[in-house]
Amino acid sequence: MMESLIRVRDLLNPYAYLDVTVFDPSPNPWCGPNYAPDMPEALTNVYTSDMSVRYWDTEHVADWLKANGYAHFVGTMFAPRAIIGKYFQDSAKKSIACMNAFEYIREQATKVTLSDCVAVETPTRNYKFDYVVLCTGGATSSDPYGLQGQDNFFSTPYPLKETLNSIGAEERVGIIGSGLSAVDLTLGLIAKNHRGPITLMSRRGLLPSVRRPPVKYSLQYFTVKGVEDIVAAKGSLSIRDLIKLTYRELDHAGASKQEIIDEVLSERYGIDRLRHQMARLDDGEIADQLCIKILATACEDAWYFLSCAEKKYLYSNFRHIVYSLCCPMPKHRAAQILRLADSGQLSILRGLRSVSKDEQGHFVAFAEGNSIIRFDRVFSAISGENRPSPMALPIIEGLLKTGQASPHPLGGLNVERTTSRLIDAHNRPQTRLYALGNTVSGALYIFNGVFLLARRSAHVAQSILEYQKNTETARHSPRSIYA
Repeated sequence: MMESLIRVRDLLNPYAYLDVTVFDPSPNPWCGPNYAPDMPEALTNVYTSDMSVRYWDTEHVADWLKANGYAHFVGTMFAPRAIIGKYFQDSAKKSIACMNAFEYIREQATKVTLSDCVAVETPTRNYKFDYVVLCTGGATSSDPYGLQGQDNFFSTPYPLKETLNSIGAEERVGIIGSGLSAVDLTLGLIAKNHRGPITLMSRRGLLPSVRRPPVKYSLQYFTVKGVEDIVAAKGSLSIRDLIKLTYRELDHAGASKQEIIDEVLSERYGIDRLRHQMARLDDGEIADQLCIKILATACEDAWYFLSCAEKKYLYSNFRHIVYSLCCPMPKHRAAQILRLADSGQLSILRGLRSVSKDEQGHFVAFAEGNSIIRFDRVFSAISGENRPSPMALPIIEGLLKTGQASPHPLGGLNVERTTSRLIDAHNRPQTRLYALGNTVSGALYIFNGVFLLARRSAHVAQSILEYQKNTETARHSPRSIYA
């Protein structure tokens, strides 16, 4: 966000006074829990070339990696999250040096109200700003079966370097979830020389897809403009429109429609699906890669225009497939998972219904069509499901109570698509209140990729600086805040 503010200021009005205040009580400034110091097994799930904080300058991250001894991670490679966290921290420090004024406050913002200015409250004092941008991140833990407080239960696997320290080498470990966090956790256990059985358990038993070789291709049809053109012509957008747009893109690229149909409707799961994908990685098919490009390029905008009923249908029936396809794991990690499964140490449990503790203190998992399975330790490796951070809830609730924001039926707050301005109870975009990330997960289907957030932050910066320039009525120096 700060990089975007600096760039837009320099383009629109180099003499504008940029005064930024950041509120963040976390112990890991600028990188949060996702990119905090950790074991190397906590790996980014996208190429480092897509991790730049400047969406307009993809080489920014490559230049930093080369300058800091990490040149081997440049390009279509996967870096430990902690390294990318260092990149974020260094970038933040350089951004601060480009501002007219800056303040970092190690407190939680608890309330935001709008009057002649935007007021922000913390437990110790109040602050006043011209603009507020909520960048509060998402929930980092999950407890779907009410196990919080039980000995040997972890509601999040991170940081691996701490949660794995007390695990006995022979203990039976159950992992709720079978996505990328579960893969991180599994490989972290192996790095710690764990010898006991590991079970990934979820409702569908669906592992992340395996990332295919990158392809150079620029989307021609399924773009933001392509979506906007359909809405302009019809006045609406439907799932059928998106399917047609996808097929048109695949046909133009010479990719197989059947490849995607088979993935979306496949009855394969777990190790069988993983083995099937590994066997076909080098068959020259590019449909999966194109779908990732589509999701990264136009998914948020397409989602915004769909009816609420169609959004609910997609979310209920296909979000697991979408996550599996859009967030694939690297080939070398898939090979590690296969080896563990073939050795008998790792198993995938499908149809999970409940996890509880018995009278002997063991965790007991019940799954459809399976016998009871017992564990010594249980981790929840389920993502926050796009839920806002608990720290953001007082702010969200306050904005909703005063009508300065409106709720989205699928969660989070309503925002204007092209600016990320909050929409109030009267359906009016707020020119001084903005939100990014999980706070607006219902309005803009957020995958929380750095590239997506960097691009969306540019929209916010553009809106703020253009509004400021056009009004020319600032009462004091323009300031921004990230709560």
